Amino acid sequence: MDNRGLVSQTLVALFLVFGCAVSSADPLTDLVLVVTSDYEVSGRVSTVEVTPPWAVDMNLESVHSDAVARTFNGLVYVVNRLFQDNIQVLDPEQGFATIRQFSVGPGSNPQDIAFVSAERAYVSRYESVWLYEVDPTVGAVTDSVDLSAFADGDGLPEMAGLAVCDGLLFVAVQRLDRDYYWTPVPPSYLAVVDTETNSLVDVDPDEPGIQGIELTATNPSTEVLRDPETGLLYVGEAGTWGVFDGGIEAVDPVSLLALGFVASEVGLEGDINDFTLPLEGRAHAVVSVSSPQWESFCISFDWETGAKIADVWRPGGFSVTDIETHEGAGELFLCDRTYTNPGVRIFDVGDDHQLTEGPLDVGLPPQDLLVLGDEVTQVAGETENASSISVEVWPNPAAAGAAVSFSLPSPGPVEAAVYDVAGRALRKFSGTSRGDGTGAFFWDGTDALGRRAASGVYFVRVTAAGSSGSARLLLLR
Repeated sequence: MDNRGLVSQTLVALFLVFGCAVSSADPLTDLVLVVTSDYEVSGRVSTVEVTPPWAVDMNLESVHSDAVARTFNGLVYVVNRLFQDNIQVLDPEQGFATIRQFSVGPGSNPQDIAFVSAERAYVSRYESVWLYEVDPTVGAVTDSVDLSAFADGDGLPEMAGLAVCDGLLFVAVQRLDRDYYWTPVPPSYLAVVDTETNSLVDVDPDEPGIQGIELTATNPSTEVLRDPETGLLYVGEAGTWGVFDGGIEAVDPVSLLALGFVASEVGLEGDINDFTLPLEGRAHAVVSVSSPQWESFCISFDWETGAKIADVWRPGGFSVTDIETHEGAGELFLCDRTYTNPGVRIFDVGDDHQLTEGPLDVGLPPQDLLVLGDEVTQVAGETENASSISVEVWPNPAAAGAAVSFSLPSPGPVEAAVYDVAGRALRKFSGTSRGDGTGAFFWDGTDALGRRAASGVYFVRVTAAGSSGSARLLLLR
């Protein structure tokens, strides 16, 4: 292994990966919660077990007919949207009974909730310029943040998906012109809020006013997902419906930069409605098309190239509303609202074949899914090494290359690789650690063919004996 370069003793940009798989499921947490709805007056929540025969516990609690669910600290938070305008807190330990429900403002149309702690959360409100901070333990509004700086001409920013990362709150700002058929007004942003002060972060101080992270496309309409391994955020930007002008974009929450599409709507062959993070390089998305008819359906795609692999489930009509992946079980859960035969369908994430013979009846047609825990593994009784590898990179940012040092739980063979933000491996290294488990190598900023890597964010991952660790590297040419 190349051992050039001196390595700083200062730990930088460290991301640790802990294996925590066990051989059996906790019945209260290893479930998929299903929000069901008739889209008129009634909504319910049901649960589906993640192992065959995928038993369903139906109609556990009533919710609004337009609702989505999130989870934090073992509780479920149902965001009851337009005409209900409240947060409903369900306790799985009490059979998903409602333990609290509180308003976030009449007519506010809440879209998402994201947590700093059990006592501090933020709620995006579609019909307002005010983002709310709430204390969910008592149902009180504790503060608000003015997002009017991001509004378009109709006076509203259309705030949607939320994500909290390292003391910052990221707010998807759609900017839709309600006076002109809800057309996106460029640019769209991720607004950034400092959760310590509840003040907006000016991403570009050289520009007048408060700047957010300007996105490549418009209309960020999906959840904002965070990759727990790399720390990157991902958001689906639908653009103008019926026009393939959007995609799934990576955003670095440290440098506060939008990094471009990992998959475009052209490559996905449809408007982006929902997506999953990849497993073994394969991801899934719900896309929609307007020709020859309006329909939504599920596809698989290659995360590395952004190219569509196959149609996974395409029943016709606007029938597929949400998908979620259960990583441990290797399963893709799908909401199918086909009028004559609605239910939850389950597919193998590796090859897209359907595991259930037909849709699982969950009561009313399903509209939203929430994974509660991910403890089940594909191989019963297998566990992963819970210890991890520390990795540090210096210099960071780097102009030409960087030295990478690591420390293993025990000495032995080591594999390492440098990845770009789309998960593509640019260079791979192999060798053996020193007797004390430490080691180092040098990446010269080129790929396997000797080509210079472009400026941007990269990730170095080191693996050995079932453990792994990674670090972010910013390359500036």
